[in-house]
Amino acid sequence: MPELQRLDARHAPALLRFERENRAYFARFVSDRGDDYFAEFAARLAGLLAEQATGRCHFHVLVDDDVVLGRFNLVDVADGSAELGYRVAERATGRGVAQDGVRRVCALARDAYGLHRLVAAAALTNHASLAVLRRTGFVPTGEVVINGRPCRRHVLDLRNGDGMGAAEVHTVLDALATAGCPAWISGGWGVDALLGEQTRPHRDLDLAVPAEHESAALRALARLGYAVETDWRPVRVEVVAGGRGRVDLHPLAFDEARDGHQAGLDGTSFRWPRGCFTTGTIAGRRVDCISVEQQLLFHRGYEPRDVDRADLALLHRLAAAVRQP
Repeated sequence: MPELQRLDARHAPALLRFERENRAYFARFVSDRGDDYFAEFAARLAGLLAEQATGRCHFHVLVDDDVVLGRFNLVDVADGSAELGYRVAERATGRGVAQDGVRRVCALARDAYGLHRLVAAAALTNHASLAVLRRTGFVPTGEVVINGRPCRRHVLDLRNGDGMGAAEVHTVLDALATAGCPAWISGGWGVDALLGEQTRPHRDLDLAVPAEHESAALRALARLGYAVETDWRPVRVEVVAGGRGRVDLHPLAFDEARDGHQAGLDGTSFRWPRGCFTTGTIAGRRVDCISVEQQLLFHRGYEPRDVDRADLALLHRLAAAVRQP
């Protein structure tokens, strides 16, 4: 498995080979480094390492059997914030290498370097890089021009505490999709998905999954480090990963009409009509979620907490907007 390593002098030969072999490929998306960069490579690397020693930058290479597959750098570190830049070898594209590397360096930024905010930009023509930023939780904030190229700037807030951040939501959804498990978001994140923006911190991620995929979903989450904490199957099962978040799975049995049915603790069954399955947006990414009407139904029959009252206010606002001619 490729290893993300902090840049040091021993990486020089492999890093130079990486830059030479991918020079034409990189030039399709960012300005070419120029011939002087390669002629003065040793001196430039020494300068980067000297700058890294001051703590103003953190440079990393993704290495597999002494071959550099990518660079993932945090630069202009100041006041808990940094700029993320990365590039991946052409031979490694389409394999999830960029997405994995970005997730790893974001974790380092938070846990090792104490950063709470990252900024990143990608050219509008670089659709793969834009997708990587979206899938790792970065939120687009506008368009800028960098070295004459139109780019989209993004921001990632790393201060999620013990809650469930947008980046982790994307990680979970990707793992379930890889396992072939459909999932629809409900609960607080489901409300924010309908709204298209995060309105509050979230303790967990509520997901409805087909009952026949429940085992596959649990295996996929286990590979991410989640372990079962609350087991009320067939009603629900909650898994927890320390420092990452909580996922509350609600298995649904679908009938021939494609309505879902969730078992209740009292032996009853709760119906999820096929029309309640819709889509929303989390951190710029389209996600499957539950309709406004179904969310309102979920909030009936119990004493609401403060967060429930906040969610209900948003749901009623969304419902009113739908009813307007």
